[in-house]
Amino acid sequence: MQKQPHVLHVNTSHAWGGLELYTINLLKKMHETGQKPAIYCIEGSKIACEAEKHGIKVFYAYKQARISIKDILNIKKIIKKNKFQIIHTHTRQDVWLVSLTLIFIKNVKQIFSLYMSAPSKKSFIHRLIYSKVSAITSSSEILNENIKENYPIKPEQIHLLRYGRELNSYVKDPHKAENLRKEWNTHKDDIVIATMCRIDPAKGVREIAEAILLLKPEIKNKIKLWIMGEPTLLKTSNDGKPIYEQKAYELNNWLKNFITLSEVENRIQLIPFQANIIPFLNAMDIFILGTYEETYSLSVIDAMSMGLPVIGTHSGGTPEQVKHNHRGILIKPKDPQEIANAITTYLENPKLICEHGENAKKWVYNEHSWENKLTKLNKLYEDIWSHK
Repeated sequence: MQKQPHVLHVNTSHAWGGLELYTINLLKKMHETGQKPAIYCIEGSKIACEAEKHGIKVFYAYKQARISIKDILNIKKIIKKNKFQIIHTHTRQDVWLVSLTLIFIKNVKQIFSLYMSAPSKKSFIHRLIYSKVSAITSSSEILNENIKENYPIKPEQIHLLRYGRELNSYVKDPHKAENLRKEWNTHKDDIVIATMCRIDPAKGVREIAEAILLLKPEIKNKIKLWIMGEPTLLKTSNDGKPIYEQKAYELNNWLKNFITLSEVENRIQLIPFQANIIPFLNAMDIFILGTYEETYSLSVIDAMSMGLPVIGTHSGGTPEQVKHNHRGILIKPKDPQEIANAITTYLENPKLICEHGENAKKWVYNEHSWENKLTKLNKLYEDIWSHK
């Protein structure tokens, strides 16, 4: 049996969202299965703290930047000293860092996992940078088509690797759901419609909230809307306090005021970011993704894993996940009325909630198990390294 290549992951993001959380979950799962993953990240970042907590080897970066001479010299030294054979990058900025480093190192391969959109990268400098990338992976067929069109990389170097999820964790428990609802001011008979995302204008949170005002009274009185998340984090101050992006901070304040309006009638509950989302998914009935442009949503996968139908915007990779009128309902972005119409469809046809939810769960179990993900990823590592 061929020996597994020695892999260093690189994610120098300061933020803590889906991309960063997924990087850590991947490393944790690799660690649990007996592999020895390592990561290059910013000291004090949430990624670094989580990696350290779970016993993952951490190497510290100086800063997140496309061109950082100190980091190029630092990661070059780390690669040589620890004999890393593959560098797995998780952000576009890190591709620059690693590609510039690999100009000075032979026989080391780079794999880039793309989680966001794929804008054109065909300038001369991008051709140079991506000449040092042996493979690009994404979780979306649509995104892979965009990569093929916009990136200076051969089609055979593009691979579909679905996100992995610990699917056995997504188990319905009515008793726990009732207790959690009580804790968050929600009646046991309410239809809980929820979104989980950063409180950010581009996530469509405002439109989701405004949809409440467009519902017929008999529909509005049957639901509770949970908005789960916190404003987009810009950085952390020296004394450890969060500093949020201005527009996200303003939106969060708007939400706090909006839910007090008499017309809302106590139908919206704001819930802060939760590290453990399983209990909350267990207490939901319908999930909403209001994002203006979403490449391939992890929160949608989580919701479907719990057997929830999804109301999602017709953009990016969401149609691939939702499949209109099969696993959920697709709507136009930035349109509160469409959100209200979709909610009404489900409330007036409750059998659809179960039908779409069951279809969603079956699809996720076929596409997103960790076992499949790690098998395919390790095979890719071996294939890339064997073609040195």
